[in-house]
Amino acid sequence: MAEEQKKNQQRGQLYIGPLVGVLVFFLTLTNAYRTAELVTYDLRFDFRNRLFGMPPVNQHLGTIDIDKKSVEVEGRFGDWTRDKYIDVVRLLNDYGVRLIGFDIFFIEPSTKLISEAQIEALDSIDPESIAELLSRSDYDEMFRQTLAEAGNVYLAQTIVVPQEDSTLDVTEVVSLLEPRNADQEAALEVIRQRAPRLMVNPDESTLWRGINFDPPLRLLRDATRGFAYAQTTKDADGKRRRYPLVYQYEDIVFPSMALAMVCDFLQVPTSAVEIWPGDFVRLPDARLEDGTIRDVEIPIDDYGSMSVNWVGRWQESFVHYPHVALRDAAKRRRQQHILDLIKSIAAADLVRSPTRMLSALSQTEFTDRDANMKGIQDWIRASGIEAGLRRDPELTAAEFWRSKGLPDPGEDALGLFDQIERTNRVAEVFEGDPNISFEQLRAALPVEDADDLRQCYYFVRPILVDGRIPASARPLYFYPYIRYQGGLLTPDDIRGKILMYGLTAPGTTDLSVTPVQGNYPMVGIYPNVLNTILQGIFIERLPGWANATLIIALGVFLSLVIPRLRVLNGAALVGAIVVLYGLGCFFAFAFVGHWVEVVAPVLTLVGGYLALTVYGYIMKEREKDFVQGAFGHYLSPAVVDQIMNNPDMINQLGGEEHVMTAFFSDVASFSTISECLTPVELVHFINDYLSEMCDIIEEYGGTIDKFEGDAIVAIFGAPEQYEDHAVRACMSSIDQQRKLVELRARWQRDNSLPTALRDLRDHWEKQGRVFAHVRIGISAGPMVVGNMGSKTRTDYTMMGDNVNLAARFESGQKIYGTAIMVNDVIQEAVADLAEHRKLDVIQVVGKEKPVIAYEIMERKGELSPERYQVLELYNRGLASYDRFEFAEAARIFGQALEIDPADGPSALYVDRCEEFAANPPEDLVHRAESK
Repeated sequence: MAEEQKKNQQRGQLYIGPLVGVLVFFLTLTNAYRTAELVTYDLRFDFRNRLFGMPPVNQHLGTIDIDKKSVEVEGRFGDWTRDKYIDVVRLLNDYGVRLIGFDIFFIEPSTKLISEAQIEALDSIDPESIAELLSRSDYDEMFRQTLAEAGNVYLAQTIVVPQEDSTLDVTEVVSLLEPRNADQEAALEVIRQRAPRLMVNPDESTLWRGINFDPPLRLLRDATRGFAYAQTTKDADGKRRRYPLVYQYEDIVFPSMALAMVCDFLQVPTSAVEIWPGDFVRLPDARLEDGTIRDVEIPIDDYGSMSVNWVGRWQESFVHYPHVALRDAAKRRRQQHILDLIKSIAAADLVRSPTRMLSALSQTEFTDRDANMKGIQDWIRASGIEAGLRRDPELTAAEFWRSKGLPDPGEDALGLFDQIERTNRVAEVFEGDPNISFEQLRAALPVEDADDLRQCYYFVRPILVDGRIPASARPLYFYPYIRYQGGLLTPDDIRGKILMYGLTAPGTTDLSVTPVQGNYPMVGIYPNVLNTILQGIFIERLPGWANATLIIALGVFLSLVIPRLRVLNGAALVGAIVVLYGLGCFFAFAFVGHWVEVVAPVLTLVGGYLALTVYGYIMKEREKDFVQGAFGHYLSPAVVDQIMNNPDMINQLGGEEHVMTAFFSDVASFSTISECLTPVELVHFINDYLSEMCDIIEEYGGTIDKFEGDAIVAIFGAPEQYEDHAVRACMSSIDQQRKLVELRARWQRDNSLPTALRDLRDHWEKQGRVFAHVRIGISAGPMVVGNMGSKTRTDYTMMGDNVNLAARFESGQKIYGTAIMVNDVIQEAVADLAEHRKLDVIQVVGKEKPVIAYEIMERKGELSPERYQVLELYNRGLASYDRFEFAEAARIFGQALEIDPADGPSALYVDRCEEFAANPPEDLVHRAESK
């Protein structure tokens, strides 16, 4: 009987491993599994970049950003007229840009807008005048001319794909299937001529199928190099990891903008591109940047999407040119053209009188009188400086301007002299060696600002004629190049680049979540796609059948091996296999670009091992509880880590003294809030709040000590010790207050609060009170931390005077109306990192010695202008207060309240100063009467 049971047990063990593999395989078909695998996929990007840096990046790729500053300067993006792009396209074309792609849709004609001022400026109102005025307001025609002159611009079109847009209902889908109009027919004919070749029967194709499309305005698209759809696709969790290279419309393959542009760059006609769904997109005879010619095969899935090898975070990868900086560069270039023309006119001895020169300029394309006047004035000043330097090469700026009657020249005048002197020195070096590199020039002429020298280099090099500076280029003055975050906007910086034009401003709809960053501007997907193709760093996913085979094979392996091993030995083997497999998957991704699934094999290994182990225990009737006791308390992850490293610490009572930071927070008037809620609603509300706050605390390395209802007690600097515990606690507190602002906005926006609580919030807001105001007290100093309690029940916590002080700071803020109160140790640690102010000298309950309390207001430099005014007035008032000048202090604090009536400390000191003015105190120590 025992022998039979043993055989049954062995047979059962042989079935368990493969059975687990089969179950895991079916699990891989669920959305939950796909989401879990995608999480590991994202982590691979993060670990790759952290450990090995970003993948190779093509230096020709970048974006033109309609960023926050651009919107602030140009106005709301929805109101932009198309003339705003003209200067940018012309500048980039003149600077030698290779291709420009607009991730902006120009589908409908723009309205010709004429202002009242333009009409009033007309000499006469007649049909001819109105027609001429309308022509100057025809931004579509102006933009068309610019596109035609550039010849290197791609425009975006849309395509409707029901499979990807779950918001479309049946009625909407049917409405989109209406017959095409004449414009669509014309655009479709162009697309058909350029369409890639589908290498399978169109009816059997698995590509995403479009049912309608909107091409760019015909006036514009006929003037461009090409047009293609500019849309991306997202995974089930909403992240953008893939890019659809092609869509199918009827029997025609629509190329994406990225595919069209990369084909252009590699000199491959899109009509020659081969599409093999589920396999690859082939670009035959592509001319690579190194001069070689070969086929490029881009792996795609069944739907025509490629996996994007995301390079890194937005600001860390590729070059980004702000739209407004390019506009400024265009203005700078135009002014430089005027100055160059003035130099040419003067060098030819045609005109030297400023009046006659202004008249001569008006006969050219430069008709802006103010710009012409500026050019003439700058030419006159620069000519005088250069003449002075030629007479006396040792002449200084101060001496020159003094000779001109300016004993105290401003920075602009001094800078003008320095630039001309520097440019002339650069010219002398160039005339000695016309082929000198910038690095050699910098070694020959060391200056403090390399960008200043670089600008001279960019200016002088193109104007050399046979190694000499022509007279028509003098004086050697130029308008400085525009600076942006990546350097200088010069022809060398732009030449040969492929740039995508799109929105990046915060709050716009063109931001999405990617594996490398949340709120990633979607215009950035194009350089990532192009970089993936041009660098050949494709990501290929292991086929489904191979993954299924691997899962079943691992299950069989476990059934054959695990029953022969002891429990711990089996666990060690499985653990080693999991680690090695995980590392193998990571290195395969990082160095080969293979996406080998992690979750399913690891689930099979872990699940199979556990199933076999449990089965063995049951069959052998070895009844042991897997967990012999339940946790009687919850511990911070950091504490758990210490227990894992030192299990004996569980039985060790007592603590160690360290310099740490204690953190206490509490929601004001929480009792009133709780009265509005049912127990279930209260739990939901407090969990929502605590989750957000605790995430921030733990993000900064804090250890949650305990919760007391809505109150949070935390430690910074234990059990893991670090020197910057005070800074971390302070920055964590600032971020928590910021998160509270977001929470209040979210509760307001989604109406997720119970009705009674919304009524309370609205009532408080009418009274000028902040809903869910949280007071935070922080104190740094020596304190004891460790296991406190009895031999059977312990709590990892902290004790000491500084702990009590933090608690008193939290509750003591009621009279000040502040949010974050800290002691002097915290203030000294964050003096250069946070805006702060002294609140008071306080003698808290239970302590004889007073302490100085400070308020932390915000990160350094991030207060509003009004708050900076309040802070300046407050500090002045406090200085008068400290000198017992109570009347003067009350006046100054009153001024602060006029700017911000809600400033609690100023309001407190106004009242206190009025009282002290009548009854002067012996000292200025505030003695708290309660905890």
